[in-house]
Amino acid sequence: MLGQIVNHTRFGRGKVTAFNPPRMEVTFDGGATKAFAYPQAVERFIRFEDPDAMARANQDRQQAEVLKRESDMARLMENRRHAEEETRQRLDAIHEKKVAAAKRTAARSAMARKMKATEKA
Repeated sequence: MLGQIVNHTRFGRGKVTAFNPPRMEVTFDGGATKAFAYPQAVERFIRFEDPDAMARANQDRQQAEVLKRESDMARLMENRRHAEEETRQRLDAIHEKKVAAAKRTAARSAMARKMKATEKA
């Protein structure tokens, strides 16, 4: 991609002077040098004059979109697992409190039965 001629929607015609994905620098005919996200800026703001370079950039953009979707999906899955774990922990804590309360109630009932048995005797 280095040395390729591009057209930008705002800055006009320029030449790729640095290419290190995910960044690309273009020096425009007016002398300004701008950095762009590669390949995200392709098609949106930048078009390569060479059809082969444009095809490669489109292919790179499509691959980047797939990777981003996969990354987003992995992040969503991790967030879901985290939320499910938090819910499970809360439910376990509630269950433990209920079990402890039931044990206390059972112990009190047993003590009350013992006291009644002792009183009768």
